[in-house]
Amino acid sequence: MTDKAQYTTGGSLLVSAAAFVVVVAGLRAAQEIVVPFILAAFLALISLPALNWFQRRGLPGWAAVLAMTAIVVVAGFFLVGVVGASVNKLSQQLPEYQQRLTALQINLSNWLKARGIAPEFGMGDEIFNAERGMSLLGGVLGSIGRLANNFLLVVLILVFMQLEAADLPAKLRAIYPADSDVVDRLDRIKASVWQYARLKTRISFITAAFVVVWLWLLGVDFPVLWGLLAFLLNFVPNIGSVIAAVPAVVVAILQPAHGGVPPTMAESLVLGGWTAFGYLFVNLVIGNVVEPRMMGSGVGISTLFVFLSLVFWGWVLGPVGMVLSVPLTMVVKIALENSEDLKWVAILLGPGTPPEPRPVAGDEAPRG
Repeated sequence: MTDKAQYTTGGSLLVSAAAFVVVVAGLRAAQEIVVPFILAAFLALISLPALNWFQRRGLPGWAAVLAMTAIVVVAGFFLVGVVGASVNKLSQQLPEYQQRLTALQINLSNWLKARGIAPEFGMGDEIFNAERGMSLLGGVLGSIGRLANNFLLVVLILVFMQLEAADLPAKLRAIYPADSDVVDRLDRIKASVWQYARLKTRISFITAAFVVVWLWLLGVDFPVLWGLLAFLLNFVPNIGSVIAAVPAVVVAILQPAHGGVPPTMAESLVLGGWTAFGYLFVNLVIGNVVEPRMMGSGVGISTLFVFLSLVFWGWVLGPVGMVLSVPLTMVVKIALENSEDLKWVAILLGPGTPPEPRPVAGDEAPRG
C-alpha cells in the first residue's frame, strides 16, 4: 500500500470516527425526542405482519392501522395500569416493610451476638425509612407519568409510520438507482428484527408465566408485577433476568405478616431462597435449553458485542436503549455490511470466524 493510500485510509477512518462521535452526542442530547421515535419504529416493524394480516382479511389500510393502534393502546394501558396499581399498593405497605426490616436486623443481631459476634446495626433507618421510600416511589410514579405522556407521542408516530409503510418501498426505488439494493437491505432489517422480536417475545412470555405461577404458589406479594418485570427485562441481554430477580427476592424476604403472625427470620430467608431458586431455575432452563432451540443460530452478533451494545445503547438512550440494544445493533450491522469503507466493523460485530476470501483468478503465486 502506497503512502498516499495509507493517508487516504487514515483520513477516512478519522472522518468516520468524528462522524460517529457527533451522531452519538446528538442522539444522547436529543434522547427525549429520539427514544419515542425509535420505540415507535420498532413497534411499526414488528406490527407489519399483523397489519398485512388485517389487510388480507379485507380491511382497508386505514382500518387495519386503526385496529393495530387499538391493540397497542390497550396493551400500553394494561402495562401502565398493572405497574401503577402495584406501586400504589406497595407505597401503602411501605411502613410494614420498614418494620419487617427492623425486626430482621434485630433477629440477625441477636443471632450473631449469641455466637460471640457483636455487629452494629445502626443503619436501619438510613437503609429503608418511610420518607426515603416514599421519595423513591414518588420518583417511580413520576417515571410512570412521563412514560404515559411519551406513550401518546409513540402512538401518534406509530400511526403515521404505519400509514406510510406501504408507500416506502416505492419511494426508495424512486430515490435510488435501479441497481441499488436499499430496498433489499430494508427487507433484511425488517425480517431480522421481526424474527428476533417474535422469538424473544415468546421466550419472555414463557419466563413471565413461570415467574407469576411460581411466586403465586410461594405466596410472594405482587406476583403479576414481578412477572411483568421479568417479561420486559428479558429483552435486556445478559443482565436483564438478574435485575428482574432482585426486587422479587427482596420483597419475599421483607414480606410482612399475613394473617397476623409475623414470619421468623428463618422463614423469611427460606422464602427468599425459594424465590431466588425459581428465577435461577427458569433462567438456566430458558437460557440453555429453550432459547438456543428457538433462536437457532442466534442474532448474528458476537456475545461480546451483545454485551457492549447493551452498555452503549443504555448509555445513549436509557432503559429503552437497553431493551432495544440487540435490534438496534442488528440494524447497524446490516447497514455496515453494504459499506465498503466500514464493512470491517460489520465483520467484527458478527459471530464466529468469517470465511476466508476466495483468491481472485490470476492472483495465485506461480508454481516453480
